[in-house]
Amino acid sequence: MAGFVLEKGLGIVLYAPVDVYLDEEETYQPDIIFISNARLAIIEEKRIKGAPDLVVEILSPGTGYYDLRSKYKVYEKSGVREYWIVDPQQKSVQVFCLQEGKFTLDQEVEQQGAVKSLVIAGLEVRVESIF
Repeated sequence: MAGFVLEKGLGIVLYAPVDVYLDEEETYQPDIIFISNARLAIIEEKRIKGAPDLVVEILSPGTGYYDLRSKYKVYEKSGVREYWIVDPQQKSVQVFCLQEGKFTLDQEVEQQGAVKSLVIAGLEVRVESIF
């Protein structure tokens, strides 16, 4: 993802740990975030203040429920345009897109196949290359 974004000059990809403030009280550290060129102003010296365009969370046994429920709702409410949930146990990727203020499941691929980003034009990731 980062190489594609850099090559195309579309914005910036950052990896955890990066503090993302979606409101004044709560800090989140998504595994991967993408911020488009049009929204680079949300990057401050030591934090991101506002919703990234795309968030990727990689599930782990200790964070699965939190990523699937709590973070999902927060990212949706905050205006994250695209949310990828990567599940290493199932070898699957779910892509949720924000439509009219609500996430809808746009794609779900298990084991083999590709997911395409609607936010990062032209980005296609083979699921088997992740695992």
